[in-house]
Amino acid sequence: MRRRNQQRRAFWLLPVALAAAVAVAINCGYSQIPFADILTSLLRPGGPDASVVLLQIRLPRIILAVLCGMGLALSGCTLQAVTENPLADPGILGINAGAGFAVMVFLTAFPALHIDTMIYQPLFAMVGGLAVAVFLFRFAKRKGKMRPGYMLLGGIGVSAGFSALLLIMATDMENSSYQLVARWLAGNIWGSGWQQVEVLVFYLLILTPLILSRASVLDLLLLGEDASCALGVRVQRERKTLLLVAVALAASCVSVSGGIGFIGLVAPHVARRIVGVRHRLLLPASVLTGALLLLVADTAGRSFFQPIEIPVGIVISILSAPWFLYLLRKI
Repeated sequence: MRRRNQQRRAFWLLPVALAAAVAVAINCGYSQIPFADILTSLLRPGGPDASVVLLQIRLPRIILAVLCGMGLALSGCTLQAVTENPLADPGILGINAGAGFAVMVFLTAFPALHIDTMIYQPLFAMVGGLAVAVFLFRFAKRKGKMRPGYMLLGGIGVSAGFSALLLIMATDMENSSYQLVARWLAGNIWGSGWQQVEVLVFYLLILTPLILSRASVLDLLLLGEDASCALGVRVQRERKTLLLVAVALAASCVSVSGGIGFIGLVAPHVARRIVGVRHRLLLPASVLTGALLLLVADTAGRSFFQPIEIPVGIVISILSAPWFLYLLRKI
């Protein structure tokens, strides 16, 4: 009964905290917007008194931070169950690096496709992320069974390799382009617009239900391969499907926000402490927690160090690195 009451409170408090974070983020930044102008802009976005700063800069950035936090947290929670490893995360497994490398190839080698950047960029990111996932899945197989430890170690190596290749490609750019790419690789939502929001919403609407519908399968995968098979789960098939969907979800977020790490690691663990391990509750709680963490980090990065803006990926890494070390020590 106590756990159930805690779960109910969590699903009241998390949306309220997220709404409060959105309200704070709307008026945080270099320029302050009067409350009356905020209401006017939201109620009549096409009116002459609507705030351009709010509608064209801050609002799409806030929405994109929420969406990216949701997608990365959901991807991380799924990967932790599929790999049976509590340290699994799209960044640690090298998926973010693979997606970022594919986006870099798109930006440098296919200038003719830049007219439809928001169509091709997520597709290139997914190809890069999926290529890493397929490699890790094969690398981690030993005697017909997947060994989660090998997947984690392989992901660390792949991430280091792709990060080196990205730096090599970036050094050949002009200084202005290099600065832009460096900020994007660090994880940055600055300069986002409604086009990025529309693209990410499209992919989230397709991929999120596929994971949520398999919450019971994720619960069974935590029992181990032998027990899951005994209960009628096609383990290899389900692992491949969930792995591909989780990677595609992370890659679509990376394509518009850059290499934001640790959200997929920290958010599920925070949610797990609040609502428990059942994925029927854990998945939505992770989604809300990831959205809240990324929005708060982005707001802090653009508000606390004015006029300098710290990329959100760096803020998240600073806040989450101690948590990662704590988890590593606990295992």
